[in-house]
Amino acid sequence: MSTKSSTQSFLANLIDYAGLFPPSQLPLEEAINNYVAYQADHDSWMLGRFIIPATRLEELDPYMYSFSKNKPLPIAAIGQGSTDVESCLEALKLDLEKITTFCKKHGKAVSVDVLELPLPPVIPTSHFLNVIGSEARKHNLQIFCEMTMSLNSDWVDLMLSTLDEISEHNRLNETVLGMKLRTGGITADAFPTPTQVATVLVGCYERKIPLKFTAGLHHPIRMYRDEVKTKMHGFLNLFTAGMTARVHLLDIDTTAEILADEDASHFRFTSKGLCWRDLVVPLSEIEQLRKQALYSYGSCSFNEPREGLQLQKII
Repeated sequence: MSTKSSTQSFLANLIDYAGLFPPSQLPLEEAINNYVAYQADHDSWMLGRFIIPATRLEELDPYMYSFSKNKPLPIAAIGQGSTDVESCLEALKLDLEKITTFCKKHGKAVSVDVLELPLPPVIPTSHFLNVIGSEARKHNLQIFCEMTMSLNSDWVDLMLSTLDEISEHNRLNETVLGMKLRTGGITADAFPTPTQVATVLVGCYERKIPLKFTAGLHHPIRMYRDEVKTKMHGFLNLFTAGMTARVHLLDIDTTAEILADEDASHFRFTSKGLCWRDLVVPLSEIEQLRKQALYSYGSCSFNEPREGLQLQKII
């Protein structure tokens, strides 16, 4: 098998385009026109879904002429934020109505199969998750839950408690809920540490919870960035750490070491698969993990990540 095949298995549909969101925060017309252009680009194989709030789906109506059943618009919808369980479920109901209406209107020219749902700032109960899971099943959606509690000294304990509840739900139900991890933002205090991220990666593989990611992942390798006055996580670090942790059953410290590694030469795609130092993730495992465990990540830029990959001579 070629080096190219391991690279493609890792990067295929990896980058969900979130041009509507900070820091880019583009107007919808510009963002959707960008997405159409990216679909026609030679690097389109790395492009994932278009990310848009469910409440804004109908705003896409004037631009749907660019899509068809042969070239559909794949969408990951973003749910509304909430402060408590009751308001979350009410907002979820409204979001699902928006999704259903939009999909019926545009048929096979659109696919909305992912919903990213911000949870209220409480540990979810089994009943709450059962309702979410039931709605996911009825609407044929993969739902990724995002914990919205403050990134403070209690964050890890609260995250692990949330993972425990989701894991128990998944054990008892056929509908599997995933987690969405926010790995940055527009200020330094929005970035979890490598150890905090590693805790989630290890916690999810131990509990068999699928993951997707968002925010602050513009570059392949971890680096200091002056615009946020801190080090930003690298998406190559992140997915390599997640895959290697699952294949080699790594502990939190070793997983955090991969996340913190700023030496690009330690990350290699070979005929054997993905390598970090002397640890190898075989090609077959890369493909399976991307399908079942480590889905994709949202980025407000499609150009920055691929330019970084070109700079590192990965593509």
